[in-house]
Formats: sequence, C-alpha cells, structure tokens
Amino acid sequence: MAHRLCITQTLALSQHTGSAVAHWWSGIAHLACGKRWPPSPHLLHLESPAASSCPSAYLPGIIAKHLESANTMFSFIWWIIGFYWISAGGEEVIRDAPQLYWLCIVFLAFDVFFVVFCVALACIIGIAVCCCLPCIIAILYAVSDQEGASEDDIRQFPRYKFRRTDEPEKQDVDPMGPFGGIMTECSTNQPIEKVLAAEDAECCICLSAYDDGAELRELPCGHHFHCTCIDKWLHINATCPLCKYNIRKSSSSSGSEEV
Repeated sequence: MAHRLCITQTLALSQHTGSAVAHWWSGIAHLACGKRWPPSPHLLHLESPAASSCPSAYLPGIIAKHLESANTMFSFIWWIIGFYWISAGGEEVIRDAPQLYWLCIVFLAFDVFFVVFCVALACIIGIAVCCCLPCIIAILYAVSDQEGASEDDIRQFPRYKFRRTDEPEKQDVDPMGPFGGIMTECSTNQPIEKVLAAEDAECCICLSAYDDGAELRELPCGHHFHCTCIDKWLHINATCPLCKYNIRKSSSSSGSEEV
C-alpha cells in the first residue's frame, strides 16, 4: 500500500515538473518505501560529464548568484532606511525603547566605522603606491640585469676626433652619399682615420650633428657617438643605443683572451 502511494505521488509530481526532477523524487520515494530504485536514463544523463554542458545544470548556481546579489542590494537599502528612521525618529525611539535605540546606534556606528576604515585604507594604499612607485621602479631597475658599465670598461673603447671637411682627402674608400667628415683616433702613435658619410656624422643620442673638433667614442659594434653622450648612457645601460650590443660581453671576452 505504501509502495502504491509513493508511485501515485511520483506520477502526480511528474505532471507538474520535468521528468528529470520527477525521477529524483521517485528515487527518494522508493528509498522511503524501502524499495529498490532502478537508475533512470535521465539521471544517468544528468550525472554524466556531458551534463556540464547543459544549461540546466548551471541553473541552481545562477539562481543562487542572483539571490545573493538581490540580498546584498536589499540589505544596503534596508540599512539606509534604518539609518533614516533612527535619525528622524530618534527622540520617540529613545523615549519608548532606549535599549533598542542604543543597540541600533552601536550597530550603525560599527557599520560607519567599517566603511570609513575601508575607504581610508584604500586611499592610503593608493597614495603609497603612487609615491613609492618611482622608488620601486628604481630598485627593480638597479637589481635587474641591465646594469651600467664601469669607468674602466668605458675607457677601453677608442676615442676619435671629428674633423669636418668638404671633400675626403687621401682616402681609399669613398663614403656612401654626401661627404660628412673624417674621424681620427686619439692618443695613438698611428691614428686610424675613418670617413663618415653626411648621414652618419651625427649622434643618435642627442640627435645633433658632429661639430668640427668633437670627441667621439666608437663601440665594438662599430657605432659611434659623442663621448659625453655615450659615457652617460653606458653608466646607466651597458648596451649600444642602436643595436643593443652588450659591451660587457666584449670586455669579458677581451679580458679572457689576454689571460
């Protein structure tokens, strides 16, 4: 008799709900009646991995999220209404129920303190990040691999004296394009002279053309710049500004060859 009652309740439920839900309730009814519950194809489908792709499987979670958002909004609105009631009708409440009034005041004070504390903490963190960000960047840059070259490393590279002339004199190699000048190596008994084209007779750091008598420094990669410009650059970053050649590798390789 109980088994028939369970089946009747299950059939009545299946008329108002879906078949999958009805089979769930059918299993509960069979277990309550002490009968064996055969698995249903619908339940096997819900329990299979393919059920995760079914939108109905996510329906309880979606409903819970919507209810949570609605609860948050309702709590916020109710908090505003309660704050207004305490502020507007405080005299009547403190006269009729003083304990309830002060209890509400304590809870409101905690809420206001929490909000003010969160806002102040966010502002302090933002100001600290803005003020300390340059220091953090400088520290990270200092400990990074892009360390500057030492003064001894920079002095190893040859210096040249630039001489601007209208035409190349006694040069076997003609420059490409208009003639810019000649750079002569300094502090050597047999100075090396190199002819520069007009487009190469300028510093790529300060973007200024080489003046007559300007001191230049040439890197192992073949690029040349003003001595003052490239020395400042190499103290910060030991790479060529144009081709990113690492001059410390050149210095270490030359030192190993000498050994």
